Amino acid sequence: MGLLTRTKQILTWVPPVVGSPSHSLSLTADEGTWVKLEDFRDHLNVVFLFIDSIHAKGTADWLLQYHARIEQFESLETVVFGVNTSRTDELREFRTSLGLDFFLLYDPLAIESRAMRCSSRVAPVCKPTAVAVGKDGSVVFSERGHADSKAVLDALSAVEGREAAALKGDEGSTPSKPAAPKVGTTPVQTIDSTAAEALMDQKGGGYILIDVRTWSEYEADHSPDAIHIPIDELPQRYRELKQVNRLICVCQAGGRSAAAAEFLTSIGGTEIFNVEGGMSAWSGRRVTGGKLQS
Repeated sequence: MGLLTRTKQILTWVPPVVGSPSHSLSLTADEGTWVKLEDFRDHLNVVFLFIDSIHAKGTADWLLQYHARIEQFESLETVVFGVNTSRTDELREFRTSLGLDFFLLYDPLAIESRAMRCSSRVAPVCKPTAVAVGKDGSVVFSERGHADSKAVLDALSAVEGREAAALKGDEGSTPSKPAAPKVGTTPVQTIDSTAAEALMDQKGGGYILIDVRTWSEYEADHSPDAIHIPIDELPQRYRELKQVNRLICVCQAGGRSAAAAEFLTSIGGTEIFNVEGGMSAWSGRRVTGGKLQS
């Protein structure tokens, strides 16, 4: 085996093996619903389309291919979901623009995609992959790249023991876009550091400041009122906060905290704030070099 081949094997996940138990994926849909694979067990088959980028060439056509056959998937008692690391508002806008009849799931930092072996091993992004999970929780189809929807349907037909319903009209045509479904999530509110401290200082207000930077950034300079949870740990550790409401997110410049705030709204959080400019623009109390600065 050549060095290049060995290197590729180290850096590239092999997608789930057909017949193996599937990871019990659990993510938030672009309209705010919490989607858990285990909830479909013994009831429905599930197809996951992992998307590397909603802006990548070919992504829209790939998803529309599945949209055009959605009635066939439904005839085999199968639901379809897309999976991507973009924020829920971006996924929602993208889905609506295409008129898709299935939701897109928000996977921050591709954590669940990694567990499904459908992400890059060196970067927090999804790798284009189609995975179908049967009602018994086992993988019935797995293919890297933009797998053809007909191939997935054939695998599901074999599992169900019957053919999918025939397509209505011309298979080569794309159905007209349906009306966009009603969606509603709590938007993230942007505030400056003065307003953030005012919220935290409210008697009985219960607002919590979360610093989502790395440990070295936090240790060097932070608000004395902040709880430190790095953004890549937030999906696993947010329960430590004991609440998903009245949360204020801060990072160095405002980008990572915006993503953290979006994640919190996606799991049902309300009154979620992002500090504009982050600690770079923080004018209030801060601990620098281990000393409190007023």
